[in-house]
Amino acid sequence: MVKKIYSTLVLALAFVYVAPAQTKQAPPAPGPAPKIELGKYESFKLKNGLKVYVVENHKQPVVSLALVLDRDPILEGDKAGYVQAAGQMMRTGTKSRSKDQLDEQIDFIGANLSFSSTGFSASSLKKHLPTLLDLTTDVLLNPSFTQEELDKVKKQMVANLASEKDNPDAIAGKIRSMLLYGKNHPYGELMTEKTVENITLQDIQNYYNSYYKPNIGYLAVVGDVSSKEVKKLLNKSLKNWKKGDVKEVKYDLPKQPEKTQVVIVDRPSAVQSVLSFVNAADLKPGDADAVSAQLMNAILGGGSSARLFMNLREDKGYTYGAYSSLSTDEILGRFSASANVRNAVTDSAVTEFMKELTAIRSERVKDEELKYAKAYMTGNFARGLENPATVAVYAINTARYNLPADYYANYLKKVEAVTAEDIQKVAQKYVTPEQSYIVAVGNAGDIAEKLQKFDKDDNAIAYYTATGEKTERAAAAVPAGVTATQVLDNYLKAIGGQAAVEKVKDIAINSNASVQGMTLVLKQQQKGNSKFAVQVMMNGSPMQRVVINGDKGKMEAPMQGISKEMTKEELAAQQLEANLFPTLQYAKLGIKTSLTAMDKVDGKDAYVVEVVLPNGQKTLHYFDKNTGLKLKEVTNLQTPQGAITQTKTYSNYKEVNGLKFPYTVETAVGPQVIKAEVQTIDINKGISDDTFKL
Repeated sequence: MVKKIYSTLVLALAFVYVAPAQTKQAPPAPGPAPKIELGKYESFKLKNGLKVYVVENHKQPVVSLALVLDRDPILEGDKAGYVQAAGQMMRTGTKSRSKDQLDEQIDFIGANLSFSSTGFSASSLKKHLPTLLDLTTDVLLNPSFTQEELDKVKKQMVANLASEKDNPDAIAGKIRSMLLYGKNHPYGELMTEKTVENITLQDIQNYYNSYYKPNIGYLAVVGDVSSKEVKKLLNKSLKNWKKGDVKEVKYDLPKQPEKTQVVIVDRPSAVQSVLSFVNAADLKPGDADAVSAQLMNAILGGGSSARLFMNLREDKGYTYGAYSSLSTDEILGRFSASANVRNAVTDSAVTEFMKELTAIRSERVKDEELKYAKAYMTGNFARGLENPATVAVYAINTARYNLPADYYANYLKKVEAVTAEDIQKVAQKYVTPEQSYIVAVGNAGDIAEKLQKFDKDDNAIAYYTATGEKTERAAAAVPAGVTATQVLDNYLKAIGGQAAVEKVKDIAINSNASVQGMTLVLKQQQKGNSKFAVQVMMNGSPMQRVVINGDKGKMEAPMQGISKEMTKEELAAQQLEANLFPTLQYAKLGIKTSLTAMDKVDGKDAYVVEVVLPNGQKTLHYFDKNTGLKLKEVTNLQTPQGAITQTKTYSNYKEVNGLKFPYTVETAVGPQVIKAEVQTIDINKGISDDTFKL
């Protein structure tokens, strides 16, 4: 029973979850560069040091404002996450307005207002600008930080971390940053549940007091206004925003690898790997190489007509897409290339990546490729200028990064001047495949041996956990004499024993769940080994309902007007749902089990049992070595968008009628995280057969 509480919720949510489709878009055909007219802007500085840039655009009666606070990165240490939390807390109420009152007044004028740790963005109709400025100024100068709101923010941050734990792309991103910059650098430190737990209200207040200063601010105002009226409004609304000293901080960077290092984050259930190639790139904003570097990346991996995409997807069919990026940064930029590939072709994909990364360095690009890349960048630049806000961004960038005054005016001249030799030069400088990290997030058992040959550092692959801790190979040897049957028998004993299990004739479980800030009510009922029903409610209205009755089943989503009979394949995949305690039915249903490894789940030693359904679907079940209780399940689901991983974690076991049930179950599938808390469990209350009518 423990195995399948809420598992059908994933099936129900399939009605409403659709992964974003990947579409191939070719860049425009080469053509003459258009004549670019940079829009005009006016700038001035307030007495408090705030630098303001105004771009007039009278086509629509709308005004937008965007503030950027230009501070050095902050090392947060054992409170990593407090800077992000401070940004979110800015918008949770002021000394004169509650969050609800603030929301109501902003909605009333049809405006938008959002804050971050480094500024805000706001917009409204021109006629409501004075009101918008009043509301924005109130938040900016009089934020009211309360423990209640901080608890909400921290809860949401922890929920996001839970989602990222099972998101291989998120894991890869964190590990890349940690390797390049080190944990003792703001760009490399990792936020965890523990560091979020350490955040206090005083941390939030200290951040606001230290960094929300006008003299490090750049404010862009774009829309149906003149510089004169903006200056008048700001002098009035921001006259009490006082300047202050903001400390500058410099950080040491870790030494970069002299030889290529392979790093693996083991995900035993993964059928595909997230491959990343990353190296540091000392490329500053506005650097003399910046334009050539952008063009080089466009040719290498900047889109669906670039070399990496054409090789790994179109030619080899290893992935849905392969891309690269080259970022500038005042401290240290980076080059990276990545793709999601099947385990079976992991080493072949690495070979092709290395081939392309080496070729862009060792060979001149073709004239046609360069022309195509120039046309692509020229078109993007021209389209960007259609948005007046772009002019303000360029003006602020020019000031922030001390760029030449004509940097953007001459941008297309710089693009046209780039040669094939320039492309090769910047590739050799900023793409270093022989001195980089190859990061693979996937099943180490399937990919480690294949990747060994690419590690040139010390001939020993490095292993890290998803939270950035260096570790040994995750899967340890299974103790001699222990079998899957023994582990499953111990699990049955741990939850109460077979005698107690066999007394259960029906069961009803009511739970509350949260997903993306929404509160759901789950009602699950089961009878015998063939009747199952689950209903998901929101605000008292039914969202989804799944019913299985013997050899028939039905799925409904009233809000979407969906009602369909389950196919034989769908029923086969859900056949365990109709069993009160499926472990006892494995042999009868033709389900095979094997003990494959030892692993750790939240620091606990766990047996890993692979469960294979007759249709071939595999699930890994993790059982606590000491208690015998189930801790986690990991399943790979096939969807039209490819394979996604579903992970369920079980905790907070409580006893009901002599049986133990997990009262907290978190399900992560794709970007969705559903945390369910059991409210009531009723056993043998005589559920009517009518409950399961189709």
